[in-house]
Amino acid sequence: MKIRLFLLLILMSFESFGKTIPKKDTITVYEVYEYIKCSGILHPEIVLRQAIWETGWFKSRHALEKNNLFGFRYSKKYMSFENWQSCVNYYKSWQERKYTNKGEDYYKFLIRIKYATSAKYISCLKSLRLEIPQIECNEK
Repeated sequence: MKIRLFLLLILMSFESFGKTIPKKDTITVYEVYEYIKCSGILHPEIVLRQAIWETGWFKSRHALEKNNLFGFRYSKKYMSFENWQSCVNYYKSWQERKYTNKGEDYYKFLIRIKYATSAKYISCLKSLRLEIPQIECNEK
């Protein structure tokens, strides 16, 4: 399992969909949501809420220095990504491996797999006041 994760991390660090994404100091809700949605991640609104909650509206050190929007850890240390988009790509592969029952309520899924480590995690996600932008994704 650890070897697979390590190999996946190596592959994810080299993957940037054929383009270099310059690092900048700010991350916006719109661009994260657009990338999440257009990447084909299931339940994009909930996943956006996770990214916002985990990073304190994209202001945390882990978001800005490690490009880690979801608090992913390996061996008890926060993982680093080349850019935040690579972290979203990692989330997508994580979701594809873990979320196998597409009929399961996503909030309940997060609790069941212990992603939600606090009893209040789900209510905190739901309490975030967001205006979800209308996004149309171009076919790749």
